[in-house]
Amino acid sequence: MATLTPVPVTLPVDNVPTKKMVRDIIGTFLTKEWPSVDPETLIMSYHASFANAHCPVERPKPATGIPVEPLKVFIKFHNETGGCIEIFKHLAPSKHEEALLCHEYGRSGLGAKVYGFFKTQDGTLGRIDEFLDARNMEPEDVEDAVIRADVARGLATFHAMKTSLKEKGVEPYYEAVINGLKKYHKMDKLKALGKEGGVSVDNLVDYNFGARLRKVVDKLEFIGGKVGWCIHDIQFMNILVKNDSKEGESKVILIDFEFVMRNYRAFDIGGHFMQKMFKWFDEESKIANCDKYTEEEKRHFCEEYARQWNKLTGDSDTGEQVFIESEYGYMLAITFDIHNMLCFMSGEDDKDPLSLLGLNKLFDEFVYQYAKLELEDP
Repeated sequence: MATLTPVPVTLPVDNVPTKKMVRDIIGTFLTKEWPSVDPETLIMSYHASFANAHCPVERPKPATGIPVEPLKVFIKFHNETGGCIEIFKHLAPSKHEEALLCHEYGRSGLGAKVYGFFKTQDGTLGRIDEFLDARNMEPEDVEDAVIRADVARGLATFHAMKTSLKEKGVEPYYEAVINGLKKYHKMDKLKALGKEGGVSVDNLVDYNFGARLRKVVDKLEFIGGKVGWCIHDIQFMNILVKNDSKEGESKVILIDFEFVMRNYRAFDIGGHFMQKMFKWFDEESKIANCDKYTEEEKRHFCEEYARQWNKLTGDSDTGEQVFIESEYGYMLAITFDIHNMLCFMSGEDDKDPLSLLGLNKLFDEFVYQYAKLELEDP
């Protein structure tokens, strides 16, 4: 269900719901057993991030009989955000559109089912999803050819998906991100924050990402890069690996569609290759201690991707074609992360040395890839 439904709950000032509030929200949609659950018997936890908060909730098994409703669900609360994603607001789906997209994706059997989309009395929007028996993908997982192929097919399927979202061209995205990157170019405040954090980002801040990104986009357009529904935030935390997949079904599930919009499919493919090097939520290092995607692994991924894309679209793309596109997409994804991290850094006065080291790693990767593909300096 993706119809916005009001729920009789007002969240407290800190936005952390009580067990009774959670029970009442879930009971609005799962009406047979959840409304009569004793709130004190619920097992729940609340985790907040910059853009959203989430809350897995579990109820006890009934004393008798077989439950007819799920024992465990996943609630997502949408926080009010601005600043860092403000420049993409006119392009990214609204929370209602995101819920509808998740509902459509869930009905396909590829993602979590959506049980309800709600609005609290204080105006907070949220969604109740199926709880997935899965874990976050680790960098080492894609060294397994089976999992790597499942990710490739999953992305191809998502990119080619028919949705109710309104299609927009790719150029508005690049106008937005290039203008955003220009804002942070040579910004003294960012250099000062780096120094305070003990990690210089002077070279990164002085580097003209916007002009170089334009050359990358022009090249992708020249070679006929294909366009699809891209996830953009393609970090490994947003790919789940099932703990117990059935024979013949994919071992992976794609999640987190806040930034879904039309873009070159190369963005997500190259972005996936790039993200193997990072663990953005690790408390010891944002840079993963693992091998980079090898060219052999990338080419295998692109062959699997092309096969699935062709099956769904009727095209006759080759793995080589997808691989070449992904080489440019690698840089598209890097600039997305760099923009968003600089935006957060500037807006929140962030000088976390681990994040600064991650930023410099992204910078090094962009410079290397740009030179490797022999693109002209602006």
